[in-house]
Amino acid sequence: MSEKKRRLLWRIFPSFFIITVVSLAAVTYYSTGFFKRYFLAGSEDQLTTQAQLIRREISGKTPDRINDICLAIGRTTGTRVTVILSSGRVIGDSLGDVQEMENHRIRPEIVSALRADKGVSVRYSDTLNQNMMYVALPLETDGAVTTVVRTALSVSAMDVEIKRVQTNLMIALMLTVLAAAGASLFVSRRITRPLEQMKAGAGGLARGDLTLRLAMPDTEELSELALTINHMAERLDEKIKSAEDRTMELEAVLSSMGEGVIAVDLNERVLMVNRAVAGIFDHPIETMTNKNILEIARNYDLHKFIKRALASPDSIGENITLTDTGKRLFNVHSNTLSNAQGERMGTLIIFHDITRMHRLETMHKDFAANVSHELKTPLTSIKGFIETLQDLDESEALTRREGFLTIIEKNVNRMIALVDDLMALSKLERQEGDKTVFEPHDLSAVIKSARAACRTRSESGRVTVKADLSGPLFIPMDTLLVEQALVNLLDNALKYSEPGGEVLIQVAQEKGSALIRVIDSGPGIGQEHLSRIFERFYRVDSARSTDMGGTGLGLAIVKHIVQYHNGTIRVESTPDKGAMFEISLPLA
Repeated sequence: MSEKKRRLLWRIFPSFFIITVVSLAAVTYYSTGFFKRYFLAGSEDQLTTQAQLIRREISGKTPDRINDICLAIGRTTGTRVTVILSSGRVIGDSLGDVQEMENHRIRPEIVSALRADKGVSVRYSDTLNQNMMYVALPLETDGAVTTVVRTALSVSAMDVEIKRVQTNLMIALMLTVLAAAGASLFVSRRITRPLEQMKAGAGGLARGDLTLRLAMPDTEELSELALTINHMAERLDEKIKSAEDRTMELEAVLSSMGEGVIAVDLNERVLMVNRAVAGIFDHPIETMTNKNILEIARNYDLHKFIKRALASPDSIGENITLTDTGKRLFNVHSNTLSNAQGERMGTLIIFHDITRMHRLETMHKDFAANVSHELKTPLTSIKGFIETLQDLDESEALTRREGFLTIIEKNVNRMIALVDDLMALSKLERQEGDKTVFEPHDLSAVIKSARAACRTRSESGRVTVKADLSGPLFIPMDTLLVEQALVNLLDNALKYSEPGGEVLIQVAQEKGSALIRVIDSGPGIGQEHLSRIFERFYRVDSARSTDMGGTGLGLAIVKHIVQYHNGTIRVESTPDKGAMFEISLPLA
């Protein structure tokens, strides 16, 4: 339990007060003692002189004469005079009857005088009932003390006077103490008031009001202290504002970063995150700080990476798949995190989402492989038939030439169609993202043109194409591209529809968009294929698609045409119940 603190005023004032009281008390005590000693010394000198005169006066006198002398001197001087023989018998006294007085041999002053020395004593007199001062001088005859002359003076009056002086001094002392107390309190408050004001100002600074400035006290030392505190507050305010600016800049940078950034300490507790990390782990950013990393991301590979990063003094990197974020691939990189003293306090982990890049790389690889495969097959076929024709004799070559040339032409046409689709797809990819302003055109006319383009396949396959058109519908579009998209959808629907089947085109408006649905009654598409149906060269039934002359790029072209128009496309299908492709294009 800490000691209770006292105010500075009550530390200074009592010290001043005690010093004053003790000093005055000492002066009073010394003064009264001095006065008493001075009075006694004067009285002793007076009594000694009188005793010496009396000793000469009574020398050689008879006892009766001595008593008369004592009476006369006592009346004249007011001093008690006593003459005592060496035996202690009183033979003369100015105040008492010598016949009735007791033996004085044992009186302290008489004892000293009988030893041939001056005797001095201050004591109470039983004869006179008051305090007396006695001075005794020996009277010698033939070298021996035969008589003692004693003079005495009452000191009661002196005691009364000294008490009066002491009383006056005590009154003066009390008045002086009160004045000193007031002066001490005034001086103490003069000293402590600026300190209290500085304390209040420092309290405001401690509460964060760094714009507050302390007043300048009158004293030089406190004024310099206040000036120093003001300078300190000014510098501290500048440093805090600078730190806040840097913190805000850092937070702005971190918030604007697309990469996730998370800092963990040596105990794997989260020190700081940015919003990208909160999005990656689908966790509120306000609750992530001070949590263990395992509470945020329960991923073994990531946890193992963080442990390696904390144990390594160097930066490390690794690709990690986070399944709890929808199976996204991240390039995770670590950097050492140190404090201002250069001591390591944790590590900084940066998450760079490379899922799309990885998919693009995979798509590019698959695309190159698919293009190579699609081109290699007809080229191999063409080469084979050419070599066969070269090996036949002239008569057999003439017989079989037509069939071989037909096959070669079919494969050449297939390669031309593949190259045309690749060029169209490449052109659409370059155009995506351009802010092209389309002119409004009637969607009904585009649908009719697409139906006409597919009439030959419709009639050859005995499949009916119906269009549910309520009237003209104008939307901003590139008519050639939208018609190409519809032709591709209709062509696929006709390919996979059985003879006698039906393909339906529906048009509707919904929430500011035009909806175009192409519905067929073919074999449908399995659920496992729906997510990849718009990928390049992806075929649900590869053998059948190839036999029907498809390039595998038709639906990919449709998707890019729709995206070029800022629209969307989706598919719904159930095996053996046909498929429905829906294009949504904005009306404005």
